[in-house]
Parts: sequence; C-alpha cells; structure tokens
Amino acid sequence: MSNPSSSSSIENLTFLFNNLLKYKQKYEDAEFLFDNRIPISSVKRIISVERLTKDADLIEEDYNYYLQNIVLVYEDNKRRIHITIPPNIIPNDKKETLTNIKKVVITDKIKMIKQIIQEVVMKKKWDNYIAVYPYATQLPNREIIYYTEKINVSDNLFPYNGFFYANGDIYTNDPEVLKFAARYIVELNGIKVNSLKELIQMFIKLMDKFYITGDTLANSRGNDKIEFGEACLTPLYPEDVIIYTSNFEAEIGCGLRLKKGIIAFSYELVAASPDVWSALT
Repeated sequence: MSNPSSSSSIENLTFLFNNLLKYKQKYEDAEFLFDNRIPISSVKRIISVERLTKDADLIEEDYNYYLQNIVLVYEDNKRRIHITIPPNIIPNDKKETLTNIKKVVITDKIKMIKQIIQEVVMKKKWDNYIAVYPYATQLPNREIIYYTEKINVSDNLFPYNGFFYANGDIYTNDPEVLKFAARYIVELNGIKVNSLKELIQMFIKLMDKFYITGDTLANSRGNDKIEFGEACLTPLYPEDVIIYTSNFEAEIGCGLRLKKGIIAFSYELVAASPDVWSALT
C-alpha cells in the first residue's frame, strides 16, 4: 500500500483556523507542524484527532501515522505538544501566519488595546500603528499574540474579535476595537477645548510656530486623515499636535479619519475634520 496523503481541499478554512487557534489557546507552547507523516515512536499521547472531511482517516502503516485530511494534536516523548496538519490542506501564505502565532490570549480586548496605546504614548514610539483589513493586505511576518474575548478569524486568518499584536503593531477588523482606538488615540495625544471657536483660536496662535502658512492651508485643504508613512496605517502616537472638542468624532479605516471637531498639525502639514476646514475658510 502506498503512503496515503491528503488530496482534497478543505472548503471551510474559517472553521479550521478557529479550531486550530483554540488548540493553540489551550496548549500555549504547542507548535504548528505541516506534515502528513509522523513516526509512531515519537508519539507519547494522542490528544485529539480532528477529521476535516468525510473520507478523513488516521492510518497506521510502516511504523508511521499518516494523516489523511486529519489534524492530529499529540504530545511527543519530550512532553511537547504538536498541532499537526497535512501540508496541502492550508495555503502556503497562511502557514507562515499560523507558525508566527505564538500565543492566543482570552482577555478583555478593550482593556488590552487601551494598555498597548498607553504604553506607546508613554514611551513616545513614533512607528507603532494599527493596520485594518482590507487595507492591510498581509499579516505580519513576525511573532504574533492574539488578544481576544472569543476566537473568531476569517479564512485569511484576520481577526474579527480582538486583534493580532506583533512587535508593537496592531492588526484588527473588530469594529469595537477600532471605535475605541480612534477615540482613545485622539484623547491621549490631544488637547481638549470647549468649542470649535476655541479650537480655531488655539490653532491660529500655534500655526506660525509650525511654519503653517496660507499656502500650507491651501495645499492641505480637505485633508481629514492622519496615517503612518502614507500607507493606510494609523499611528498610535501621532507626531501631530491634536486639538479636539468634547463632541469630536473620529474613525479608523485607511488612516485615522477626523470626522468632527478635530484638527491635527505638524511641520507644514494640516489635517482636520470637515467642520474645522469650513470654520477655517
């Protein structure tokens, strides 16, 4: 009998990825492996056999386990946990992301995002950002921690609930996380005023110090976005001076969008919400 291998594709990758991350959350030190053959002698204990298709099978032959559309979770002789997946089940670009996920933490996602933004601002880290799908077409090629209240990722492994955290950067598509982060970034980095009139007055007092001229305003007019490196990445600690009113509105999409009652400016650069641009006119 020839060595069996997995030949059919798995239609529901979302279901598979969510299950794999649940194993990773339960067994934090578990390692993702991509193989369809495991020596029986290396397996001390089988923890779980997950069949991915109707014809799935775990076959014992020639002193090996062969994985036919099977995810096998097992403990080896050195007491290490492995989550083993047939290599042709998962697209190559997703294998790298799975391998990079070092920890899945069930926690209060808003508390965690708040803690991360506070640390970035406190340490004045200019180059940490939030990336949002579909603007972030690739997930980070480095160690990832997934902070979530409930494991829920898409078929490209992007988190619906919570966020991926990689080397100080945040990757998410969770509306609650994005809504909170947009507001918190402005509040933590900005100066609060009582009214739009006060905002304009303060800006006029400061604009000369930042070499903002009439030409600068003309060139920037209509800009309502702050982003990192002009690549649709929202900075957690913007270089800009930010002034905002108590009823300001902002959102994160392709950069930090200033929706109402906000102005941000730095050297020869201005971004503001539409109502502020109107008032400046």
